[in-house]
Amino acid sequence: MSAPELSEAAGATAGAKGDGPAVSAPTNSAYGYYVVGVLMVAYMFSFIDRTLLSLVIDPIREDLGLSETQISLLAGFAFAAFYTLLGLPFGRWVDTRGRRNLIAVGIALWSLATVFCGLANSFWRLFAARMAVGVGEATLSPAAYSIIPDYFTPQRLGFAMGLYSCGVTLGGGVAMLIGGVVVQWATTAQPVLPFVGQVSAWKVPFLVVGFPGLLVALLVLLTVKEPPRRLERGGAASVAPKVSEVVAYLWAHRRVFAPLFAGFSGIVITGYAFNVWGPAYFMRVHAFQPAQVGLLYGVGFGVFGTLGVLAGGALSDRVAKGGKHDAPLRVSIWSAVVQAPLFIGAYLAPSATVAAGLFIVALFFGSVYGGLQAAAIQALTPNRMRGQVAALYLTIANMIGLGLAPTWTAWMTENVFGGPQDVGKSLAMTTVISLSVGVLLLALALKPAHRQIEELL
Repeated sequence: MSAPELSEAAGATAGAKGDGPAVSAPTNSAYGYYVVGVLMVAYMFSFIDRTLLSLVIDPIREDLGLSETQISLLAGFAFAAFYTLLGLPFGRWVDTRGRRNLIAVGIALWSLATVFCGLANSFWRLFAARMAVGVGEATLSPAAYSIIPDYFTPQRLGFAMGLYSCGVTLGGGVAMLIGGVVVQWATTAQPVLPFVGQVSAWKVPFLVVGFPGLLVALLVLLTVKEPPRRLERGGAASVAPKVSEVVAYLWAHRRVFAPLFAGFSGIVITGYAFNVWGPAYFMRVHAFQPAQVGLLYGVGFGVFGTLGVLAGGALSDRVAKGGKHDAPLRVSIWSAVVQAPLFIGAYLAPSATVAAGLFIVALFFGSVYGGLQAAAIQALTPNRMRGQVAALYLTIANMIGLGLAPTWTAWMTENVFGGPQDVGKSLAMTTVISLSVGVLLLALALKPAHRQIEELL
C-alpha cells in the first residue's frame, strides 16, 4: 500500500502555530535529508552537553568533595528529572503547535545551561545547571520524532531516523574527543578567562562547547521549514487528539506498547551506564589519561557507533521491504544479543588493549538500535499523536535509563564490589541484567507489533 501523500490542507489544519505556514516538502527530497542533517547536528550538541560530565567525574568529585552517589545524581537524576517531567507537555505542544520554534528555543536554553555548568562552584549550583540542560533537551526528540516522518515514506523512515540518531554517537564521540584534549590542556595551562578569572580544568570544556550551540539554534530557526503533517489512513485530517484519547489508544494496545517501552528502556540502561561510568572505568582501572579516553570514545562511539546506527537503519529497511514490518524490533533484539558478551568482556578484561578493542566493537552493536526505537514507535502510532507517544516513551526510557543506570551502578560499586576501582564489575552486572530483561520484553512485543503495524499501513 502506498504511503499517504503530504497535504497543504493537513498542514493548515494540524498547523504550525507560531512557526509560520506549513511548507510543502516532497517526500524523500534532498531538503528532507537536509532537515534530518540539521536535527542530527542539534542532537549531537545535545548529547555533547549531556555526557561531557562523565569525562570529568573524578576532577569534579575531588574539587567539590563529592561522593560517588552525588556524582551519579549530577550525571543522571539532575538531568533526567526535568527532562522527563517536561517531556509530556512538550509532546503535547508538538502535536498541537509548531515544532521548529520549539526546537530552536530548546537548543538555546540547554546551550546556555551548559555554560553555567562551567561556572558552577558548588554541588547545588551544578545540580541546578544540569536540571536546566534537561529542560532544554526535553524539547528536541519529541519534535524531531514528529517532524521527520512528515518528510519520508515508511520504507525510508528507518534510515532517516537512524541518521538523526547518529547525533548520539557523534555527540558522544566528539564530547569525549574534544573534552579529553581540552581537559588535559587546561590541567597544564591553568587558563584565566575574562570576567571569570582562573578556572578549574574540568570547567573549561563546558564553556568551550556551550556557546557554539547558540549558532545551531539560529541555524534551525533560519533554515528549517515546518512541513505539513501527513494525512491519516483514509484521508482524515491530522488533528491532534486529546490526552485522554492518547491514553485510551495506548491502553487498547498495551500488549505491544508496555513490553516495547520497557524492553527498549532496558537496553537504554546499558547505554547510559557506559556513557556515564565508562570513561571513569578506563581511567581508574587501566590508567588512561583524559585524552586517551577521548580518543577511545572518538573512534569507538563517534566512528563505529555511527556506523552501527546507520547499519541498523539500513538493515531494518531491508528487512521491512521483505514484508517484515516489525523489522526495527527484530534487528534491535539481535543487536542486544551480540553486544552483551562484548561489553561484559570489555569491563572484565585485565588487559587495557583487550578491553579497549572489545569496547569499540561493542559500541558498534550497541548503537544499532539507536534509530530503530524511534522507527518502531512511529510505525505503531498514528501521525496525529506521535509527539505525545514519543514524549511518553522518552520520559519512561530516560527516567529508567538515565535516572537509574548511573546511581544503580554507583551503588553497586560502593556497596557490593568494594570501591571505585571495581566499577568495571558494576558495569558488567548492569549489562547482564538490563540486556537480558530488554531482549525478553522486546521478544514479547513482536507478534502484537506486527499486527498493529499492518492495521496502520
